[in-house]
Amino acid sequence: MNIPNLLSFSRIILAIPIFILTVFGEQFYTAALVLFIIASLTDWLDGYVARKTGQVTDIGKFFDQISDKILINSVFIAMLGVGILPAWFVAIIVSRDTFVSGLRMAAANKNIVVPADKFGKLKTVLEIALIIVIYLMLWNFLITTLIYLTVIISLLSGVNYTVKTAKQF
Repeated sequence: MNIPNLLSFSRIILAIPIFILTVFGEQFYTAALVLFIIASLTDWLDGYVARKTGQVTDIGKFFDQISDKILINSVFIAMLGVGILPAWFVAIIVSRDTFVSGLRMAAANKNIVVPADKFGKLKTVLEIALIIVIYLMLWNFLITTLIYLTVIISLLSGVNYTVKTAKQF
């Protein structure tokens, strides 16, 4: 396993304590936030290292996006569990991510790799921003705005992946 893939794998490992710390309550949010920021930085770092060292692989592209989804969705589910996020929001995000992952797996069965695009990357940035803003317990209007913006971009991104993937079949 190369370094970029190890960095992706670290996001999966870090998702577990972040989930637990979030569920344990507000007194642990600072620790959860620090771990979340570290995990989020590995998302940027794995791609950077892979490109700079020529270690970009199809398995790495797959592993990277799955690691992102496990990290983000586990935090969203933890936040749902403690009443921070509404169920409709988490259901939309998890459903979209599951659907897009299914599309990517179907494409992979036909040796087609569907890489992340700008919409997908924007979705991830918005999700990360939303989580950080929630952990910092910033202004409710900002949290609400980010929730709706994240849902809109997530749905548009899902439609975009569907259209792009359908063209390849």
